[in-house]
Amino acid sequence: MAWPAVSQTATHDKTAGTFDTSVDPKLWAALMAKSPLIEMVSRFGVDSFEFKFETDNEPTRTYVLENSTTGIEDGPSATNVAATFTGGTLIEQGTLLRNTSRATPLAVAYNYTDEIMEVITNAAGVCAVVRAVNGDRTNGSATAVIGDVFEVVYAPKPEGSSAGSNKYRDVTLVTAYTNILDFYLEVTGSQAATKRLVGADTLENQFQKNLLKLQNEIESMLLYGMHNSTAAGDDTYVRRTKGLDQYLVGGYANGVVDYTTLDVTEAALNSIFSGIVLNKTDPSNKFIIACHPLGARKISTFGADKVRIGEEMTKWGRYIDTFKTDLGLTAPVIWTLNCAKSDLFVVNLTKMAIAQFRPFQKATWTYGDDGVDAWRQRYLGEIGVKVVNGTLSHGKIGKITW
Repeated sequence: MAWPAVSQTATHDKTAGTFDTSVDPKLWAALMAKSPLIEMVSRFGVDSFEFKFETDNEPTRTYVLENSTTGIEDGPSATNVAATFTGGTLIEQGTLLRNTSRATPLAVAYNYTDEIMEVITNAAGVCAVVRAVNGDRTNGSATAVIGDVFEVVYAPKPEGSSAGSNKYRDVTLVTAYTNILDFYLEVTGSQAATKRLVGADTLENQFQKNLLKLQNEIESMLLYGMHNSTAAGDDTYVRRTKGLDQYLVGGYANGVVDYTTLDVTEAALNSIFSGIVLNKTDPSNKFIIACHPLGARKISTFGADKVRIGEEMTKWGRYIDTFKTDLGLTAPVIWTLNCAKSDLFVVNLTKMAIAQFRPFQKATWTYGDDGVDAWRQRYLGEIGVKVVNGTLSHGKIGKITW
């Protein structure tokens, strides 16, 4: 084993003084000092390596037009048209809808107000829609096309109506897993006997290097963890937790995943935050932007030719540490080398957490325990990732060119 340089060693053990074998309280503090991302993500305990959590099934406010027999055309023939919306089975009879993809002003007699349509029946997501219920019912103002997004205005009820369909949708239990993470330290008998360095010196050096490795593994797990599958592995051999990127699959249909802009822009970020809020997320939730330094540098160029935030004679450069959307939502910019250059994530911290099955503990072997001429430590813990409403409450810019 190669000796570390003297300048890289210390004479104390960062995990010393912990109760019995548990090093969890000190290990997380050390990790947080190295990683703002780990520091911001909360933790909670679970009592099984296959843990379950509830995810909200409340209907979204927005629905995408998937198909229509007439394209919801304008004109007298459009009094009663059949329109299919993605996820539209949850749209209640009597719901009023507004097109948010294009302007739909009615005639001057109705002060050019945007058209509102009424759903009069819903058969398994195929809705019978009446055009322009806030104007001339026989005429809409513009042809809606497949891919247009409609938002729910509200769902009124007739006087004396029965209970009918309950708006509330019960939660769904989501199954996720924990996975084991560890690192290993060793000092040989000869190293321990050497006078110029005590055992704690070389252990401390190893500890710092392995702590950085553990930080990288946890950050990568949070962003890119994935379940085992037939192609990826066998559950009997290794368990893997699912990370944010996998929970986001399908978010494109809800306007929270952008892989067409191909760049980090103010417009793209504003659009993702807008999509998150429009879907149903509480705007008071706590958000961060997690990205590669490439993405952070692009954010730091926003408004460089328009905004001057201060000057100092001895400092030069520009760094934006918080992005504020055009809706007033703020999100700190957290860069990490463990995020791909091609990705930028908008993380809703209110709906993401680390699930901890067992705390990090330290196991120690001394001379004679197993006959090996070495003194060793192994740090081992088991954690997973919880993400609620991944396709609605979090966002991503993907396929960024670099």
